[in-house]
Amino acid sequence: MKKQLLLCLLLLIGACAGKQDAGVDTQATADGQWQKMATSSAAEPAPYRIQTSLRFGTEGDTRRVTALFWGNGEGALRLDVMAGVGAVAAKILEDGEHFLLYTPREDKAYFHEGTAKPLLNVGVPIPFNLRHLSDILNGRYMQVFGRHPAGSVRLADGRVRYTLDGKPGGDLVLNADGLPALWREDGDKGWKMEIAYDSLPQRLTLAHSNGNRAILLVKEREKPAVAFSAEQLRLTLPESASLLPLEKYKK
Repeated sequence: MKKQLLLCLLLLIGACAGKQDAGVDTQATADGQWQKMATSSAAEPAPYRIQTSLRFGTEGDTRRVTALFWGNGEGALRLDVMAGVGAVAAKILEDGEHFLLYTPREDKAYFHEGTAKPLLNVGVPIPFNLRHLSDILNGRYMQVFGRHPAGSVRLADGRVRYTLDGKPGGDLVLNADGLPALWREDGDKGWKMEIAYDSLPQRLTLAHSNGNRAILLVKEREKPAVAFSAEQLRLTLPESASLLPLEKYKK
């Protein structure tokens, strides 16, 4: 009887120790993965030019455009959207909280000031501003997701899911290399983004609970040796262009 009691006590102590070790390991893994993301995000801002393809819409009703995205890693950002070979559908400038879009076909310009997500307002199904999109594509993940996580859960295959504090909020899953693999805005509601990599993000797959979807594919990257000038980043409007608030834009 005494031997049985002793055996039960040993088994109970071993089980408790196992649970404690697993908890420590889980927290250590979560901290380690987060630090990996911080380390990979430490690159200094640098000039870049990215050629992309964007397919978006709802099931059975999609369209495709190409875009040229460039900037110096900080400051003003430019994006030109082409709907055909050499046919510029829209020119976009974002500089801090200032957003300007020009549509050559209509000869109209639309402006916005504030921290909202203006790309969504002009029919581009990407729930980030150009600054955060630039940071994601250039591997500066902490600039977007870097608020200290409010909690974490260890998943299979070395992945960890974090509950984000502040904006953009939601849940972020880091893969075994500490790179963002999946972001959800609000559980099964709102936006979900999956990221596939080459050495940097190569494909963003976005889906909204309302049925909207988008795939942004990086086709080519360039790293200019010299920073873009103010003139190269400027969006100069023709004198004939009408200037309207972004709320007047019709998708």
